[in-house]
Amino acid sequence: MTSSSMMKPTLEVVRATKTQRVCEIKGADFHIGRLPNLDLFIDDIRISRPHARIQRLPDGSYDLMDLDSQNGTHLGGKKLAPFQPVRLRDGDRIKIVEYELIFHQPGPVVHEPQDDGTTVVGSLHDLSSDHLVKRSKHPAEALKAILDVVRALGGGADLGEVLSRALDGLMDVFPQAERGFIVMAEDDGSFPLAAYRRRQGHTSAPTLSRTIQDRVLREGEAVLIKDITVDKILGDEGSLVSTIRSAICVPLRSHDCKTVGMVQLDRLGDSEHFQEQDLDLLAALALPIGVVVVNDRLLKEQASWAAAREIQRALLPRVQPQIPGYTFWECYRPAQVVGGDLYDYIPVEEAGSSSNGMQRWAVTLGDVAGKGMPAALVMAGICPEVRHLVRAGAPPVDVLSQVNRHVYDHGVAGRFVTLVTTMTDSRTHEVTVATAGHPHALIRRAGGLVEEIGRDGSGLPLGVSRDATYRATLVSLQPGDVVVLFSDGVTDAMDQKGRCFGLDRLRINLAEAPTGVAGVGESILAAVRDHFAGRSQFDDITIVCFGRDPS
Repeated sequence: MTSSSMMKPTLEVVRATKTQRVCEIKGADFHIGRLPNLDLFIDDIRISRPHARIQRLPDGSYDLMDLDSQNGTHLGGKKLAPFQPVRLRDGDRIKIVEYELIFHQPGPVVHEPQDDGTTVVGSLHDLSSDHLVKRSKHPAEALKAILDVVRALGGGADLGEVLSRALDGLMDVFPQAERGFIVMAEDDGSFPLAAYRRRQGHTSAPTLSRTIQDRVLREGEAVLIKDITVDKILGDEGSLVSTIRSAICVPLRSHDCKTVGMVQLDRLGDSEHFQEQDLDLLAALALPIGVVVVNDRLLKEQASWAAAREIQRALLPRVQPQIPGYTFWECYRPAQVVGGDLYDYIPVEEAGSSSNGMQRWAVTLGDVAGKGMPAALVMAGICPEVRHLVRAGAPPVDVLSQVNRHVYDHGVAGRFVTLVTTMTDSRTHEVTVATAGHPHALIRRAGGLVEEIGRDGSGLPLGVSRDATYRATLVSLQPGDVVVLFSDGVTDAMDQKGRCFGLDRLRINLAEAPTGVAGVGESILAAVRDHFAGRSQFDDITIVCFGRDPS
């Protein structure tokens, strides 16, 4: 029995007949060029900064496009026209100056229904274990086969290894199967190959028809099919048409009936076709395989959450600034294990700082669109950039402008960031505030008056436009004044009737809050908690208060 070890699309980088490295193609867009932040960085002056792009299409196939490079991109010996996509196939050789990039895509190959002639001759909708065993003509044999596959699933930390062993077991249970493979169902709509087995003498790639994809992977139905016409492209030599005579395909399900993958066994021969009892048995065998896939994902997700949480904890300030005459208070409550909000206290490194604290320092509060791990990781990439600029003495407007360009050039599409930056001088008691699409800072004056800082001067969120401009507002702090920074999780907090806490309620609460920085912060937090009591927290909630001590 033969296996395929490469499970995800890759580029093999070859120079002077020697393979230098193999890069996994991740995401929907894979860029090649002479910029260190690109997916495939090649440090060669003859290669353009952005040189070429590989794009994943909705059906799981890939296109190659030259980005109007200086020395061109060649595919199969032909130079590509700039910005004209060309379909890539497994084994294609891309030439960029003296570098050869070999594209490997292990499959499966997807065929449209009008091309594959697929005929569904049997199907199953109820895939519960009780139902499947009852349907079996030989329940004892079915249970024994299930136990054999479960035994094969035990041991081995790598999911690919475990699934490969499971396929070995399935090929033993179904001796008429000439090929078998398992694909995963990813959240982005792709179906990467997780494991592949074939009998000796069979070299064709795994084939997934559009009919199977729709009924099994999208609708969660198990099917028995016949006559899938495979049109295998052979480059300039034309094509070779062959047919899968019989196949059984069943979804891999989670405990909540979500499809997490699929297993297919097929046969090209004209005899020994699969029967309905084979479909029943494979559906039963798929149950423990689905459990293994789900458990593996949960373990990886938990590990990723734990790592992200530790990273985020490291980014949050460990201590409050020790500034004579000033007090600080903060509250950080992510809606999930990690969040997309981040606040920071950053001293400005300058000569003449007092022995017991910096004379100027920044307080920042940001929010990434969305929540959870993706938002947290985006914020983790922004935080060091903000710290570096502030410590170097850059004023708030320059901080926002430079970080905006950084997010625009290197950020994640659709993940814009809002940020408010304040710079306080403890010698003059003046605060400079600049805002990028974030809720405006508020000041509760010692006498109870509430002011909104820079209401008409907010710029665009970071990452929306590379040329966005920002303005600063300068305010003076008197003894007893408190500055309040907050994320929109405060004003957007909903009660059980779907009503938001809102800015007006925040201003009223702020005006009526006890004196002192801690009194103001605790009052806001208590009011927001009371508002959404009985309802789960919808968004990250972050509040930072600082101000001058009363006289």
